[in-house]
Amino acid sequence: MKEKRMDGVLTRIGFNYAIVNRLMLVIMLAAEIIIFTNLTPYFLQLDNLLPVGREIATLGIVAIGQTMCLLTGGFDLSVGGVAATSSIVIGYVTGPSKLGLPYGIGLIAALGTSLLIGVTNGLLITKVRINPLITTLAMNFILGGVVILISRQPITVNTDAFKFLGATTFGDIRFPLPIITLAILYVCFTIMLKYSVFGRQIYCTGGNQLSAKVAGIKVESVIFKVFILSSVLSGFAGIQVASRLATSNPSIGSSYGLESIAAAVLGGTVLAGGEGNLIGSFLGVLVIGVLSNGLVMIGVSQAWRDIATGVVLIVAVILQVATKRQQVARK
Repeated sequence: MKEKRMDGVLTRIGFNYAIVNRLMLVIMLAAEIIIFTNLTPYFLQLDNLLPVGREIATLGIVAIGQTMCLLTGGFDLSVGGVAATSSIVIGYVTGPSKLGLPYGIGLIAALGTSLLIGVTNGLLITKVRINPLITTLAMNFILGGVVILISRQPITVNTDAFKFLGATTFGDIRFPLPIITLAILYVCFTIMLKYSVFGRQIYCTGGNQLSAKVAGIKVESVIFKVFILSSVLSGFAGIQVASRLATSNPSIGSSYGLESIAAAVLGGTVLAGGEGNLIGSFLGVLVIGVLSNGLVMIGVSQAWRDIATGVVLIVAVILQVATKRQQVARK
């Protein structure tokens, strides 16, 4: 009886269970900040927050493409390999110890390589009909081998042009350019997903491919484009990391695949496709980024950081499923 009464109250005030998932992330993020601030006085200092912002910005860019892939009902496990490959390509092309070509050529080569990888993924998925999991996992293995063949050692490129995208700062507080880049990309892609025809096609494709085809949507074309976007964004992220470190490293992006999926799922994106948004993914990126940095600040090893991230993801998904079931039950 009490439950029915509560359901009526929730219905009258327009309770939205989709908001609950986002609210849980905000609470989780606030809890992390409070806990780590109490454990270490340096956590909330600008000298820590700004570098963390740069790192979060990189994962956030990868998460944009990953979210779009998830919205179509697939996901991209090659994002880490793409980031490493673009990093090595731009380092190899522009590095004084390698080809030593102008930065513009290196940038075009790196992004062009990322585009080519995305096209390959898209064709294998849409034309050869290979499952996205197998396609992108295999591609990630291939790219991992390729970057080692190209350069077994990190390539140092200590030029102003190379360091611009990742190391540029503004003002007295040295506000990082990568955070500004992230904000611009999130605004642009959020508008695209919400208001453009292509954005609606992405949601329809993930919601029900058969219905989307009946409605005249070229499902294969949508999936093809999404995987290209994911690859190019990941490539840009790899370039940004190399720029920040002034070094192209084959190990860049090794954790991006699982972390970007975790961020999107934390943010409410459904693995089956058709439901989710970039605002939620951004909150998921913040939760993962703050958790990782806080654990580093208090001296926790990488093994325990991975365990903590996994636990947070499982709890978030359980809560997501629970609220989703309640939402369905009340319809």
